[in-house]
Amino acid sequence: MNNRKVCEYISKISEREYLADLCVKQGYGQSCGGYLTSYSKDNSILTRPSEKMHFLNYYGNEKNAERNPTYYYLRCPQLLLFIAEIAYNILKKYEDENMLRSTEKNGNYIWGKQEFRDFKAQLQINAVAKIIRVSMTWDEVKAEVANL
Repeated sequence: MNNRKVCEYISKISEREYLADLCVKQGYGQSCGGYLTSYSKDNSILTRPSEKMHFLNYYGNEKNAERNPTYYYLRCPQLLLFIAEIAYNILKKYEDENMLRSTEKNGNYIWGKQEFRDFKAQLQINAVAKIIRVSMTWDEVKAEVANL
């Protein structure tokens, strides 16, 4: 799965104010440089893209779209928060649709569910786990994960 496929998934999620966007409005997170340099000189909240648009513009651009997803070099705290919030929302939706909220669930209750297989595939969890399993040092792990 490449970044284009991940962006197709992200583009389908509802447009709303995410916690990451709220953090930016409150003055938390990255406030200059990077993706913010192409917006107003005063970097006002009104001119900044949402974190959803930040994700789509970066990972879906011509340079990155056909690459495999990797968040190894991701430094922007609000973008990391946005990705975590997507995972949280997937979990909530699944539990609400399947009437599992506030029920007793062990760690295997999502095992085998398509929604979570898809999400784990996007994060390349299996590839990272295999790299950790066969590597001899953490430097080797970091180098191999950077190549995903």
